[in-house]
Amino acid sequence: MDKFLSIYGRSGVWALKFLAVCTLMGALVFLFLGRELLIGGLFVGYLAGAIFCWTLTNRMEEGHFDHKKAASQLQNGLFIRIGSLCIIMGLAAQVSKPFFLVAIAAYLLFLVTAFACLIADRVKKNREDTVS
Repeated sequence: MDKFLSIYGRSGVWALKFLAVCTLMGALVFLFLGRELLIGGLFVGYLAGAIFCWTLTNRMEEGHFDHKKAASQLQNGLFIRIGSLCIIMGLAAQVSKPFFLVAIAAYLLFLVTAFACLIADRVKKNREDTVS
């Protein structure tokens, strides 16, 4: 977890807090509407987003790989990300259409939050480097 959050900097902790608040709000809405099954869709979407971001984090952390292996590394990472997304969302679609839509929304929320934190951390580091 520390390795994953270290890529995203201090913003990673804020991303987790934001996702926790979104999950709590979503769960309360689904409970209020009597659609408890859709709460699982939130977690399925977060799982798919976490796998996607985890593979990217490993690629960023292991940026010192040999240039000859770079193409295969990037292709393997792409197949893992797309393959896991297809499997997870395919299983979510088997449950029900609303479950699938909630899972897709949670997946996109996770990705947008993670990339926003990553961009914010990189911009902050660039500003610190420029000032120094």
